[in-house]
Amino acid sequence: MLTQDSFGPDIQQQIDSLYTIIANKKSDTSLASAYVDLAEILYVGDIDTLEKLSRKAIEIADKNLNRSSTNNGEKKSFRRSLAAAFNNIGYVHDIKGNIPQALEYYNKALNVLQLLGSKEGIASAMNSMAYLYINQGDSAKALEYYHKSLKIEEEIGSKEKMASSLKSIGAIYGNQNDLTLALEYYHRSLDMYEEIDYKEGMASSLNNIGVIHSGQGDSTKALFFFNKSLAIKEELGDQEGMAYSLSSIGNLYEAMDHPETALDFYRKSLAIRREVGDRHGISISLNNIGRLTLESGDVATAKTMAAQSLEIANELAHPPIIRNASKLLSEVLKAENNYEEALKMHELYIVMRDSVLKQEIEKAVLQKAARHEIEAREAKIALQNKDNVILKGEVANQRILVIGAAIGILSLLLFLWRLSVKNATLKLASRTLKASNKTIGMQKDQAESNLTQLHNKTETLEGQLERLKSHESNLITLKSSGLILDVNKIYYIESQNRYVLITYHDNDKTDSIYERSSLKDFIQLLPGEFVQIHRSYIVNTTQIRSRASKYKLIMKDGEMLPVSESQVDTFDEALLQQA
Repeated sequence: MLTQDSFGPDIQQQIDSLYTIIANKKSDTSLASAYVDLAEILYVGDIDTLEKLSRKAIEIADKNLNRSSTNNGEKKSFRRSLAAAFNNIGYVHDIKGNIPQALEYYNKALNVLQLLGSKEGIASAMNSMAYLYINQGDSAKALEYYHKSLKIEEEIGSKEKMASSLKSIGAIYGNQNDLTLALEYYHRSLDMYEEIDYKEGMASSLNNIGVIHSGQGDSTKALFFFNKSLAIKEELGDQEGMAYSLSSIGNLYEAMDHPETALDFYRKSLAIRREVGDRHGISISLNNIGRLTLESGDVATAKTMAAQSLEIANELAHPPIIRNASKLLSEVLKAENNYEEALKMHELYIVMRDSVLKQEIEKAVLQKAARHEIEAREAKIALQNKDNVILKGEVANQRILVIGAAIGILSLLLFLWRLSVKNATLKLASRTLKASNKTIGMQKDQAESNLTQLHNKTETLEGQLERLKSHESNLITLKSSGLILDVNKIYYIESQNRYVLITYHDNDKTDSIYERSSLKDFIQLLPGEFVQIHRSYIVNTTQIRSRASKYKLIMKDGEMLPVSESQVDTFDEALLQQA
């Protein structure tokens, strides 16, 4: 923890001055402001100090704002301190991962800033809230707040902040795979950064545009924008940024099947990362080089790269990099016919792969729980507001009481309805966690089975793979999890963000497992009896029990699924072809 002596002389003088103001207690306006300013200096040594001192400022501001003797000038000063204190506490909860509480305090800060008419402060608070909504997976809310912030930034003419908001909106559309809109907002952001000659922002937007073109398969355009971004980073002397761009260009050349050129860029990236001591980046670059050298037949170099990558990854305790490095080392050892050591590395790869998958799914569950808590708080506030309306009606007259009671009943019904939605959300979260555990359990069982086969001296690994491939054609191998599944047992597939949830039956029991894929990609693995009925659902037409209506299906597991208006004709045609 930092002490007061840890700061430089100028900052220390500022700290001493603030302590003097607090000790003298001459003016409550100065006192509240001093607590806020002191909190924003000392928190670097102890994040809890930020909340502790900010609460003192809130206490002073609230006390004075409730006094009739406080004049308008003093009220404005107290509200400035109050908004800053609320924002500080929101930041503390943000850092600690308490998203609902962070949003609550950011929203309190926003309300005070709106009273003050501080447009710059309002835009900043909205950006903070948008970022939190992104972290909890609520893209719609994040877009709402970014667009509101952007409008205010346009009003006050803050072009740098406008460019930042445009870039954030582009990122959301990119994550939603709406590449056209993502490009539009990234280009608008780039134009704004170029207008004010903000080179760091230009480099970032150019890189983002390159990523979108790469995702669209347009390597020529992607290279153009990656190279423009790299040139600016070189001009700025941004070595970490240069290493990242070089690695991105290497990835692109690798995807274009130009391994030698890709290796050249990976090696340049590695050299810079070693120079700046970026161990995380070093491990990634080593793995990239090892992967390509193995493909070229240079097993010895690949082994050195993979071993070094794994050593650093273990020191960093970073499961995704350990997963990639152990997978590469397993392949290297297999190429050396060292099957015993290859098996050990494969086991480590399985463990790390499962760990990463579980972490991602647990994060999704926590995001859903956070959204549930936020919505529950909003419902509670709405109900309290309606109760206040009813109480005012009682004071007014009996006629308004009747109307108020009616409103109260409607509010209660709304609350109960929303409560049922929240319960459904919790059920979905439970189902999500159950499915993730099922996926991991099946992966473990399958891995154990594969390991047993590896120990069988009479059969080579290649022979076992050929035997699996020659199995009945109704078996598919799931790409990310490695599981083998009988498609005839699948009821339906449901899209959930970057995963699909596969519901199937096994020994008269219904289960669900996860696979990292989009519906668009996953349907390519399935035979003709599988049809997309909705943007979120693919069904096995042989597993439909009945059709409840034109837009509703009942599956054999009892689940009722929607048929969207845009898919109903395609679905009807598919049923006729299979009749």
